[in-house]
Amino acid sequence: MRISLSIVDLLMLSLLVQGFILSGLLLNSAKKIKSNRWISALIFVISIEGLLPNLRHLGIIAHYPLLLTILFPLKFAMGPLIYFYTRSLVFGHEHLSSKKYLHFLPMLIDMKYQVIYLLYITHILYIPLVQNFYFLPAIQRFLFGDGVFNVVAAFISMSIYAVVSYNLVRGSFAGNNLSAYKLADMQWLKKLLYVIFGFIGLWLVSIIVTLNLSYLARFWNYYLLFIPSIGFVYWLGLSAYIRQTKMTAFDVSEYNKSIKVYFTDVQANKYQQQLMLAMEAESLYLNPLLKLDDLAGHLSISERAFSNLLNRHVGKNFNDFVNEYRIREAIKKLADPSLRQFTIAAIAFDCGFNSLATFQRCFKQFTGTTPSQYQNSLKTAVLQTK
Repeated sequence: MRISLSIVDLLMLSLLVQGFILSGLLLNSAKKIKSNRWISALIFVISIEGLLPNLRHLGIIAHYPLLLTILFPLKFAMGPLIYFYTRSLVFGHEHLSSKKYLHFLPMLIDMKYQVIYLLYITHILYIPLVQNFYFLPAIQRFLFGDGVFNVVAAFISMSIYAVVSYNLVRGSFAGNNLSAYKLADMQWLKKLLYVIFGFIGLWLVSIIVTLNLSYLARFWNYYLLFIPSIGFVYWLGLSAYIRQTKMTAFDVSEYNKSIKVYFTDVQANKYQQQLMLAMEAESLYLNPLLKLDDLAGHLSISERAFSNLLNRHVGKNFNDFVNEYRIREAIKKLADPSLRQFTIAAIAFDCGFNSLATFQRCFKQFTGTTPSQYQNSLKTAVLQTK
């Protein structure tokens, strides 16, 4: 068969080949940096996802349909790979239990051609009961349709995993002594997640547009999504690989150091609810001498565990967590007409602050304005309503 390659085809194939090579390099480096196996797998999956439509467009799949039994879509793996890569950077290397592999179970949805091939070569399809089920119109549409259901399901999966990963990263910087290389990769990961959210938006547009386009238009629409995504991930992995080649043995040891996980998500959620209830019902934040061990005692957990709860699951350090409650209380008091005779300093001390300067700094941090400016804006609003 004769294959005619356009400039776009050559560009895409070039990026795909480099993606596969980089995936192999990062997998090899995973002997030293454990987390690299996840970014290696992610680049491989995106490369496969880009290769399949390219082979279809070039007519190779039509001439060699058995390739579909070897190369199958892996889009359901992208979300879990991003999640486990995030976990590996946040918590260090961890052994995956059998339950965690269930995250990859939805990949079976995209293995329909492998199932069909298996039914044929094993002659199971000749069994009347199997035949009756196999040739049902709904089953035929699922097996040989345009695969919109699979794409939408993968989109939802990717979105959920991206949000969970971002929440995991959000509080990971506070309270941890990260090495320079680990910190750089954590900052890099946060930027990566921002870009992933951008691509999720593009993917949504692509799904909507694809439903009303011809095959040729779908092809171009698909590549407008995948060319930048594989190019970005390739650059991302290459920059990590180059940076990690400069690491000393001590840097590697610090990089792979595991961070203790004190709570499961269910346990953390339970403690968060208890903490919020104690803060609001008992107004603990009004105590200017409130310390971390006081709140830890309310939950009957250690100080380290409580600090981990705030940093990892609440996404705040102790001071920001308590001061946010105090600022909310101050806003209520500043807006209360019956308390206008009190000075800003008096309200600050009444809300648990032991320094006017600290109160003003925190008020500006959480509201974007100063206490006096906020108070003046309230007065202006009152005058305008009269």
